[in-house]
Amino acid sequence: MAKLTRRKFIAAVIIILFLFSALALTGAFFSRSPVLIVTDSSFVMLYGPERLKKKEAQISWKLFRRVIPVLVNENAGPDLLAFAADGAHSAPWAVLFPHRYLEGARFYKGMYPDAQVLVMGSPAPRNEELLSFVRTDIAADLYRAGLCAAFLVGEKDVLFFSDGNLPREYRDAFLEGLRVQGFLGEPVYLNASADHSSYSDIGCVVVAGAAVRFLEQNLEIPVILFSWADPAISPRTVKVVFDDSPWALATGALKAFPGPGEEMLVFSEPTVLPGRMEEKTSFRRLQNLMKEKLQEPRQN
Repeated sequence: MAKLTRRKFIAAVIIILFLFSALALTGAFFSRSPVLIVTDSSFVMLYGPERLKKKEAQISWKLFRRVIPVLVNENAGPDLLAFAADGAHSAPWAVLFPHRYLEGARFYKGMYPDAQVLVMGSPAPRNEELLSFVRTDIAADLYRAGLCAAFLVGEKDVLFFSDGNLPREYRDAFLEGLRVQGFLGEPVYLNASADHSSYSDIGCVVVAGAAVRFLEQNLEIPVILFSWADPAISPRTVKVVFDDSPWALATGALKAFPGPGEEMLVFSEPTVLPGRMEEKTSFRRLQNLMKEKLQEPRQN
């Protein structure tokens, strides 16, 4: 009986200590200044409301501070954008603006010169001394896409759709990924708006541009898609999605916040879609490929 009573006492102490620790951590979490991420309804609809909530929780957990979306009208002027961020929290740790709201970021920085303001998805303009900038490390992303494409293509060819001409450095990065995985052919590059009807020799398609025309054909060809859209609404032929939205770049950017006037390159967030690979080993292989090949973001 004495042993049982002692065990109950020890268990009660452990539970109490756990509760106090949980309360202390919760208090510390909510006492820290939050991160504000400016977004609009069009993005929410494209990205997926539930997916956005999960991403919000994920970033909050990784940074151990609240993340507050600032929902704005996409046609709002710079002053309204800045006031919306100000109304969300008076003293945030950092405020993130998508590049299309650059003038809103400048207006907010003018209101609060000491605030950390980050513009997402845009190169730093010349002579910029106040704002910080982050954009996608496209070469690193295309290298990883090449690794995945080489795994999915089999004995056929790789087709790459993009908007406009793909610069040589990006083609080289993609080709390097293909070569590392043993693909010896030459990928075919086409503008996303081009008509292409011969798919019999294509074993994998990479889409880094407007994908609607191709995806609507419902071809049984594995697809690697660069997109902000919710993967849940994509065809089952889409196996891997690279997300380079501001929300996907936020964690990497905030962990190594660039200084005023500086620009940082950050990886996109790739997702191998579960349930779309015929074998579990293929799913794990793709995941491992991307994990193994990741490197630290390169600074410009």
